[in-house]
Amino acid sequence: MSRTLHEVADRLIDTDVLIIGSEGAGARAAIEAAGYDVRVTVVTKGSVAKTGATLTAGTDIDADGKSIHDLCGLPADERDTRETFFKDMLVEGRYINNQKIVERHVQDAALRLKELMDWGMRISPKDPVNWAPGHSYRRGVMSTGREVCKALIRGLQMFGRKIEYFEHTMAIDVLKNNGRAVGAVAVDLETGEFLVLPAKAVIIATGGGLKIYGFTTGNQELTGDGQAIARRAGADFIDAQQIQFLTTTFRHPPVSLQSINPILNISPWLLNRFGERFMMKYDPERLERSTRDKIAIGIMREIWDRRGWSDELGSYVIMSLKHLPDNFVDNWARTRSYSKEFIENLKRNAVPAFSASHFFCGGIRINERCETNVPGLYAAGEVTGGCHGTNRLSGNAITQVIVQGKWAGEAAAEYALKAKKPEIDVKQVEEIRNKVYAPLERKEGNSATKLKKNIQRMAYEDVGVVRIASRLEGAIKEINRMKVDLPMVYTPYKGKSFNMPWIDALEVRNMLDTLEIIARCALFRTESRGNHNRVDYPETDNRNWLKNVIAKEEDGEVKIWAEPLVTTEFGEKIASS
Repeated sequence: MSRTLHEVADRLIDTDVLIIGSEGAGARAAIEAAGYDVRVTVVTKGSVAKTGATLTAGTDIDADGKSIHDLCGLPADERDTRETFFKDMLVEGRYINNQKIVERHVQDAALRLKELMDWGMRISPKDPVNWAPGHSYRRGVMSTGREVCKALIRGLQMFGRKIEYFEHTMAIDVLKNNGRAVGAVAVDLETGEFLVLPAKAVIIATGGGLKIYGFTTGNQELTGDGQAIARRAGADFIDAQQIQFLTTTFRHPPVSLQSINPILNISPWLLNRFGERFMMKYDPERLERSTRDKIAIGIMREIWDRRGWSDELGSYVIMSLKHLPDNFVDNWARTRSYSKEFIENLKRNAVPAFSASHFFCGGIRINERCETNVPGLYAAGEVTGGCHGTNRLSGNAITQVIVQGKWAGEAAAEYALKAKKPEIDVKQVEEIRNKVYAPLERKEGNSATKLKKNIQRMAYEDVGVVRIASRLEGAIKEINRMKVDLPMVYTPYKGKSFNMPWIDALEVRNMLDTLEIIARCALFRTESRGNHNRVDYPETDNRNWLKNVIAKEEDGEVKIWAEPLVTTEFGEKIASS
C-alpha cells in the first residue's frame, strides 16, 4: 500500500528557495533571495556563522585597486584595474578558467566588499590592503573570517522571519521530478528526524570537500556533501581534479580550531627519516623557500618513496625550527595564538609535517548565474568549479563566496517566482529514507568510522598532491570496493541524537562519491597543470589540454569528457599574448 508524503516525512517544510549551507555563499544567497517575494529556507550541518571554512579564513578579500580606492575609500593602487585583476586570475588559473564567470567576478568584487563593510565588517587598521604572490598589485583587503561572518549575520538580520533556519541538519539528497530539482531531504542531527523540504529552487553552498583528505586546513563538516548530492542529482562537474594543498602544516592544531595550521612567514627545515633536507633534490636554490606546489611535491615524493614516517593517522615527514635562534622563534610566535608549551616544544623538537588539503578549485559546473545543468538547481562558492581554473589567487576565496552567493540568490529567486508548485515523488523519498536509517537497524556489519579513516588515507596518498596513473587506477578500484561495503555499514549505538558513527555512515557515502569524481578526472587529464601534478605526465600540454575536463554521473557510472574553454574577447587577447 502506497504511503503519503506526510507519512514518510517526520517533518514537512514547504519553501520556495532552499539553500543547503549557511556560511559565506549560503548566507549571501539567503540575503539576496530574501529581497524577493519568496520564502527562503537555510539548512546547515552546523550552526549559522560557525560552520565551514568562512569563519576560519585569514582573511584578505580581493578586488581591483581602483575600485577599492574609489568605492571603499581604502588606500589601494588606482593603477590596478578590473582588467588587470581578470588577467591575474587567468594566469594563475593556467588559462582554463570560465572567463564569463571571471569577468563577472571582477566586476562585482568591490561592490560585494563594500556591502560587507556597510554591514559592519572591520578592516585591519594596521595594513588594510595587502599584496600576495600572483597579484600584480596590492588588492587584498585585510579582515578576518569572524568579521565576515558577523557582517553576514547582520545582513541576514535585516530580513528577520523571512528566512527560516534549520541548524545541525544534514542534507541528504536533492529531490527531482521530470528532470528538475524540486526540493531536498535532510536529517535533523539533534533529533534524528527525517525532513522533507519541497522547494521551487535549490542552492548548494556547502563549500569544499577538504575532510575527504586526512590532513586539511578546513573544518570537520567539509566531507564533500554538496558535491555528492549534486552528482546524484545529475549535475555536471568541471575540472574536479584541481585541489589546492598548503604545505608545512602542523599535525595537531595549536589553537582552538578544527583545522590544521600552516607555518607561515618562517622557514623550517624539512627532513626525511634519514635526517636529509630533501628539498635539495626538488629545488636546490630555494629549498624550503620554494613555491608551495614544489614543496608539496617534495613532501609527497618522500612519502611515496618510503623516506617519511607513517602511523595510524597517516604518512608525513618532519620539520624543524632548531636552526633558528630562540628569540627569533619567540618573536614569530607572538603574532600567533600558540601556547607557551607548544612553542617551547617547537624550539626543541622536530614535529610532523605534510601538505594539507586547503581549497577545491574544481567542482560543480555553473555558468555566470550559478545555474547548473539541472533546472532549478544552483550552486555557489567553493563547491563549484570554473572560477579559479587550476589555482586560486590568495584572497579570492571570500570574494568568490560573496559574489557567487549574490548571483545564486538572485537567479534562484527569479526562477522560483515563475516555477510551479513542486511535485514530490513519494517513492523516491521513501527509498532515500530507508538508506538513511539502515545503519541504525543493522545489528552488525562494517564500521563507518574505520571506513572514513581508510578513505582519508587513500585520498591523501593516491589522489592527493602528486598523482600517477597506477595509483589513481588503484584508488578507483578501492573506491568501488568500498561502495560494495556501504550497504553493510552499521552503528553499534542506536540513538539518533548526535550519533557520530551514524553521521560517519552518512558522510562516507558522500566522501566516496566525491572522491571518485576527483580521481577519475585526475586520471583523464594526462598532463600537469597548476594544482594537478602527474608524475607520469610532468609537463603542461597546451596543444592538447587547453580545455576543461567535464564529469557527470549517468546510470550510476561516471562519464568523463573534455570541452572547449568558455572564453570572452578580453580573455582570448590575454591567452594569445
